[in-house]
Amino acid sequence: MPCTDPVFIDWTRAHCLLVLSKTGRAQVLSSLGEKISEVLFDSQMSDVHECRTFATSRGDSGIAVMDVDGQVSVVNSVSEPVIWNMRPPYSELPTAWTAFQPHSQLTHILLIFEAVFLMGCQGESLTVQNHASVWVDANTKYVKCVVDDARSRIAMMTENGKIQIVSIDLSTCFCTVEVKDHDIGKCINFGWVGNSAVFVQMSSSLIVFVNVSARRKPGDEVQIYEKMTANARISVEPDGIRLFESTQVEFVEAASREKIAVMNRNPNEDGAHLYKAAQEMSQGTGHNSFAASTVIQDMYKAIDDCVSTACDTWQPEEQKLLLKAARFGMAYTNTTPDTTKLMRAIKEIRVLNELRMVRTGIPLTHRQFRTIGETCVINRLIDMGSYSVAIKVAQWLGGENCENVDRVLLEWVRRSISKVSKSNIKMDQPALEALDEKISAKLLQFPHVSIADAARRAIDSKLPELARLFIKRETDDENHVAVLLQLNDVSAALQKAASSQRPQLIHQVVRHLMTSESRSSYELAISRIPLAQCLYQDLVRQEGETRGVSSRQMLALLEQASDFERQTLFHFDVAEIERNPDERLNALRRAKDAAKSMGDKAIEEILNDVSAFAPLQIQRGQADMSVRNTIIGMADDTAKVAQLKQQARLNDKQVLLWTIEGLAKKGKMEQLFDLAQKRSPIGYAPFVKACVKYNRMDEVKKYYAKVNGYSDLVAANLAMKNYVEAAKLAFDRRDREVLHAVHMKSHDDPSQCPRVKQLLNALDQN
Repeated sequence: MPCTDPVFIDWTRAHCLLVLSKTGRAQVLSSLGEKISEVLFDSQMSDVHECRTFATSRGDSGIAVMDVDGQVSVVNSVSEPVIWNMRPPYSELPTAWTAFQPHSQLTHILLIFEAVFLMGCQGESLTVQNHASVWVDANTKYVKCVVDDARSRIAMMTENGKIQIVSIDLSTCFCTVEVKDHDIGKCINFGWVGNSAVFVQMSSSLIVFVNVSARRKPGDEVQIYEKMTANARISVEPDGIRLFESTQVEFVEAASREKIAVMNRNPNEDGAHLYKAAQEMSQGTGHNSFAASTVIQDMYKAIDDCVSTACDTWQPEEQKLLLKAARFGMAYTNTTPDTTKLMRAIKEIRVLNELRMVRTGIPLTHRQFRTIGETCVINRLIDMGSYSVAIKVAQWLGGENCENVDRVLLEWVRRSISKVSKSNIKMDQPALEALDEKISAKLLQFPHVSIADAARRAIDSKLPELARLFIKRETDDENHVAVLLQLNDVSAALQKAASSQRPQLIHQVVRHLMTSESRSSYELAISRIPLAQCLYQDLVRQEGETRGVSSRQMLALLEQASDFERQTLFHFDVAEIERNPDERLNALRRAKDAAKSMGDKAIEEILNDVSAFAPLQIQRGQADMSVRNTIIGMADDTAKVAQLKQQARLNDKQVLLWTIEGLAKKGKMEQLFDLAQKRSPIGYAPFVKACVKYNRMDEVKKYYAKVNGYSDLVAANLAMKNYVEAAKLAFDRRDREVLHAVHMKSHDDPSQCPRVKQLLNALDQN
């Protein structure tokens, strides 16, 4: 991690390390020391004088750099660096300054020149803050200013020993504390301890803490604490400070209201009484325990105070006693207590105690853990290589099936395999088997984690032999087949898919073969497995229907399988869509041959007649017309109709129906009437239908008068859309089926439908 002339180093809110050099070059590094990005401030900037980092509303950090000439260069976010500058109106350097980003506002720069306050934000110039004069001490010099973690207050320090807490906009001074016993104006470090105290580091061996809590009432004595240290360096954190000394690391925080109420044995606090009751119970003096619990006014508040204090306490024995107190208090509540908060606290305390162990070395506070979240903690443990602790934390917080457990295990697998693949040592078969045994033994302890994922990571690391060892243990057929396809072992994948008897898997393998292998290769492989061949034929047929492709391929497969039934249907499909008359005729003849091979005499005879009729259609120039349309078009020429009837071997009834329709369509009313004069073997309803269809309404009544018989009368009335008359006929016959059919058709006419419905209901009632 090379860096030339570093002058500043700090952690960002995104858990990245920021290193600033003397020339104004900032490097952003990951927690593992990998370079993420680099920020190069103005090349004309002089050497760095001071630097400030600040929190942003997006959860990231910004950086402000002041050079020796007083110019301030700012980056609002180190992850997306955009540099802007601000130059003060004075030539001398400020006595104190800071940078901050109020909630949902632009980044502000505060410069203090002795007792003159200037503030400005991006895109604006620095302006004197005259409204601060109501609290500013003009007789001294301001030497320090620090923004709190909530970005709502600023702590100011003067040269003569005053500490003032003011609002972020400098409009209000909340409190002023004067420290007389120490010359704090010459301190080496100054900052916040949580949100209710500030620290003043006088030297590496002395730190002064000053209580500036909003709970301190006017007239109360200011609480000032001194702490001796051994060559301490301070790291400021959101809820306190961490002291790095020669032989130890110590965390200092301002006690919370709950902790003060419970641990100080305040006689006016319910939490203190509940804690005392738990202590008496643990000592075996149950009567004293009951007496202590009877004076509690608000048991729910007492329980919450004990739970909160347990979370803020670092000693396991005190944690246990406080949690016992909370559980003890639940026995005295009037309603069934909600244990959710208690159970969550127990889980989190267990995690925090594990993280604070020397072997892990992550001494987080409860507030810090809540802020960064379990995912971030697990990521840090993974980065450290503490996989066993990471799995414990994931299980404690999320249960056995938590996705974080899977993530930790698979990251351990990836690193274990990557370590082997990146080494220069060639892995022989026994070494690969040993690695397979080691990883598989761990993964098999967690049944919900797929061994196929380990195989995929082995493939990514160019260790296919290890992947084959892994996949032998995989019990899920789908994952097994997917990994075999990644290994390009298609024959094994095909056999595995076929043995699973799952068509979906076979389709998956077949499609993979069709996109990655030549047709001859994959058809040979598919032909060895009957189920795969059958599904492949269906697949090719579907593609041929939807995209008009693979016709030859499909036919070859059908011929290879001697599937004459499908061959017949295939040639039918070709004849239906083929526009070339000769090709259509050839398709019909091939369909006839396939039907003959199939042994179906009826279909063979039909196809024989159709293939015999097709050449005559071609000769007449009517190759694109069906037999029906041909007869309708020639209906007025009785000789040609008779010829077509003989050629196509049609029956009298069919020819008569098509002739009636053809004459009505062409308007040959005289011929139609002459045809009706003969005794019609099909009745006169078809005449009515044909006239209605082709809008020959003046002829309809003529043929309707000839209609007789129940069925023909109903059909004629339906053709004329006389739904009520048709319904009456069916009602008189008590024919519910026909009446229901008439009712369904009558929906086309809203005026008749209600009447038909009445008849249907009346019939149902009878």
